[in-house]
This record gives sequence, C-alpha cells and structure tokens, in this order.
Amino acid sequence: MVSRSCLIRWKTRHLGSSIHPAVSFSRSLFASSQVYQTSWVQAVSNAEKVVGFPTSFLSLRSVANDEISNIAVYLKKLIGTGHPLITTAKNLVYSNDKTHQTRGLLVLLMSKAAKRESGQDILPEQRTLAEITELVHTAHLIHTGVINLNTPNANLEMGNKMAVLCGDFFLAHSCVQLATLQNLKVVELIAQAISDYSTAEFIDIIASENDSALDRWSQQMTLRYGSLIAHACQSTLILGNNVELIESGKSFGLEIALAWQANIEIQSFKSNANRADHVLSKLFPETPFVDVVANFQAVRDRHVNAALKILTAFPQNDASLALGNIARALKY
Repeated sequence: MVSRSCLIRWKTRHLGSSIHPAVSFSRSLFASSQVYQTSWVQAVSNAEKVVGFPTSFLSLRSVANDEISNIAVYLKKLIGTGHPLITTAKNLVYSNDKTHQTRGLLVLLMSKAAKRESGQDILPEQRTLAEITELVHTAHLIHTGVINLNTPNANLEMGNKMAVLCGDFFLAHSCVQLATLQNLKVVELIAQAISDYSTAEFIDIIASENDSALDRWSQQMTLRYGSLIAHACQSTLILGNNVELIESGKSFGLEIALAWQANIEIQSFKSNANRADHVLSKLFPETPFVDVVANFQAVRDRHVNAALKILTAFPQNDASLALGNIARALKY
C-alpha cells in the first residue's frame, strides 16, 4: 500500500508544477497587498508617535460639537438606502487602515521635520492647520458622495442633500479655523487648494489635446489630491518661519500625494473584479494585466523616489525619518 506521505510527495512533484501562472501571479498580488497594508499601517502608527497623537477623525477638536450630533441623526435615516454617504461616514469613523485620515499627520510631520533643534515642538497654529487640512479633505470626500439620479428617489435625494450640507459644514468650519491663524498667505494657499479640487472635475475641458491619458491623470490627481497636501505642507512651513524649506515642503507634498494616489489605483486595480472599467485599463488600453500593474508601479515609484530625494534637504530627525518611512511603505 502506498503511504500517505508518498502520495502527498507524488502530488506535489507532478501536480504542483502544473499550477496555472495566472493563479501563481494572483497569489503573489494578494501577498504583496497584504505586505503593503502591514507596512503602511506600521509606518503611520510610528509616525503618529513622533507628533504626539493621531490626527484621526474623532480626535479633531473642530468637529466635537452639537452640530455633528445633529448630522448623525439624519445619517441614521439613510441606513439601508445604499447611498454612498453612509459608506464614506463609516470609513471616516471606523476604518483602521489609516488611509482616510493621514493628511493632517503629514502636515504635522512636515512641521517637525523642519525643526533644526530637537527641543523645538510643533506650534499650536501648525496643529490647527493639520486639523484644517483634514476638514477640507473630509468635505471633499463627502461631496464626492453626491450621485446622479436618473429616476426620482426620495431616500437618495435626501442623501444627496445631506452630502452637500455635510460637506459644506466641514468646509465652512475649516474656513473659520483658517481665519484664526491670521496669516493671509496661508489663507490664500488653502483657498487655492479648495478651488483646485473643483477644477479637477473639468480636466477634459482644461487639458490640452496633445496630453496623453497618463498626463491627464497626473493633472487631475494634482488638482484633486496633490494641491491640498502640497499647499498644506507649504503653509505649515510658513507658519513655522522655515523660509528656506518652503518650496521643498510644497514639492514633497505634491510628490507624496501623487505616489499615494498611484498606489491606491494599483491596489484597487488588483482587487477589482471588473477591471475593464477601471481607470488603469483606460490609461493602458489593451495591455495585459501584469504589464498594467508594472507600468503604473513605475509611475508610483518615480514619485516616491522624488519625494525621498526632496527629504534630503531637511534636517535629519525623527519626523523626516517618519516621512521617509511612509513614502517607502507605498512601494510594497
């Protein structure tokens, strides 16, 4: 009688080599996604220790008031309707992947990375700016939840009204806090970021006819995501009077934002069952799956490397090291 161990070895030898390459590649993609998630969470968690506390949605002083309680009452009415606003709210409050509320953390790290002396702490104005950055981004996420309705639907119409009002509330609150900084240049920069987000929706109108699909993607992501982080990093260095690093801070913010968004696109593409409608399929039409991933990984890595190069202009300290670790975590 053939022993069970011999049978297992025979199956491993003769059947193991016949595993379809696509299955093997799929497994490697899943493993790489897990490695990225672990590396990202670890990098962000360590960075939060450098600045003193996390900048999550629940930690924002600016939203801990009665207005949020009133909004929550209306949000409960949308449960079960399928409106995307519910998913957005859930991700903001309960998500543990540290991808939704990290922009304020980048601002705080930039603030501390520019300090020449180890004893220098982050200024109260810079912490306020970090909260403003989170508020503006949160408003953008909520406004994105507005959906087009081809047929009347009372529940979804209520959801759209809530998305507009909630987003406007966060934007209005960010403007109030922005005024307390009493810095006209900072107000101008953050206002430009808010304007750029709206402009991003009309990229097909403002883009040149000679621009490639990838160029248009870069332009749109720069306006939609890069502008806020870039101008926030620039603003915090203005508040800290780190004049010599202002342009470097802005450039770093833009590069890390584009690398971050490129990685989000890659992870989404890997896990998307209907890849034909994915943005990467439109950027690289009629291109094999493996090549699409490799091509866009090259785009992401180019922005990561640019961000790391910019960091060399900053003093060597825990904050600049944390920024570098966050950038490198995007490569996994």
